[in-house]
Amino acid sequence: MNELKFPDVSILGPRSGEHRVVNSVPAALAFMLELWPGETGPKRQVALDALESAIAGNVSAEDARTAFLYAADEAGILEPLDNRRAPA
Repeated sequence: MNELKFPDVSILGPRSGEHRVVNSVPAALAFMLELWPGETGPKRQVALDALESAIAGNVSAEDARTAFLYAADEAGILEPLDNRRAPA
């Protein structure tokens, strides 16, 4: 399952002020299916398809991450760079 890991993506959680770090294809897919803020645009479906394809072994984790990033940005939940905490 390590091949489905990817560099951290910082997103805003479903509750005000909540921050989440997503760092794998399964975690990104779970977030999209369970906590995504509704139907947010066409990039949402592209990301869902890419994440599912990565789990099936047809798309790289990095490509799925990129699709997830674009969808999170489109949905307005990608944490702005200036708000991200430095690694401990």
